[in-house]
Amino acid sequence: MAKKLTLLFVALLLSTASLYAGKGKVRIAADKEGAYIYIDGKKKAMTGEGFTSILLEEGEHTVRVAKAIDESHEYMASKSIFVGEDTSTKIKLELKKTLTPKGKALQAKKLARWQRKGSVVVDKKLGLMWQDNSAAKSVEKKWKSAKKYCQNLTLAGHSDWRLPSYDELLSIVDYDRYKSAIMPSFQNVDFRDYWSSSQYVSNAKDAWRVDFRYGVTYNFSKSDESYVRCVRLRQ
Repeated sequence: MAKKLTLLFVALLLSTASLYAGKGKVRIAADKEGAYIYIDGKKKAMTGEGFTSILLEEGEHTVRVAKAIDESHEYMASKSIFVGEDTSTKIKLELKKTLTPKGKALQAKKLARWQRKGSVVVDKKLGLMWQDNSAAKSVEKKWKSAKKYCQNLTLAGHSDWRLPSYDELLSIVDYDRYKSAIMPSFQNVDFRDYWSSSQYVSNAKDAWRVDFRYGVTYNFSKSDESYVRCVRLRQ
C-alpha cells in the first residue's frame, strides 16, 4: 500500500512538473469584474471574482487589464512582470479611467484648435483670445467688479478685454478631465468657480459661474466673490 502511495505521489509530482515546465503561473486580479486581460497585447482571459490564472512562458511580459466605458474611455491598468520557470506569482491591479487609443485621437483633434502664446490662449475655431497669466488663478472679484476688471485689463498688447459669457466660458471646459476640467493649453487655473457675464434669468441678483474642478455650472449671488478670466475677440 505504501509503495502504491509513493508511486502515486511521484506520478502527481511528474505531472505537475510537466504542466509547468518552462512556464510560470500568473494569478491576476482587478477591482473590475468582466475586464479583459491582455498579455503582450493579446487578449487572454476575463477577470472574475478573485484571481484569474494564466500560464506564461518564462521571460518578461506586459499585463494589461481593460474594461470599456464608452468609445473614448476605459478602465485600465498595466504592469510589467518577469515570469520564471515553474514559478507562481500574483498581481492585483486597480483600474483607472483613461482614454482609449480612439479617444486619444479625438482628444488630439480637439486640442489642435488651441494655441498658447505667452500669457494668453487662442481658440482658433471660435476666434477668441483668453487671459491665462498668473492673475487668472489669483484674482477674485464680485460680479460687477469682475466686469470692470476685464474692461480695464491690458494684456498681450490688447485693452479690449471683457468678462466672458456663459457659453464662451463653457467652451474651454474639457469634460475628459477633472481637477482641473479645462483645456490643457491653459496653465493658470484655480479649481473653484469663475464668473461669466451672463445673468441668471430667474433672479437678477445672481449670475452664472463655471466650476473648473468638474466643469459644472451654478448660479450665485453677484455679491459673492469668484475668480476672473477675461476674453476678447481675436482680430
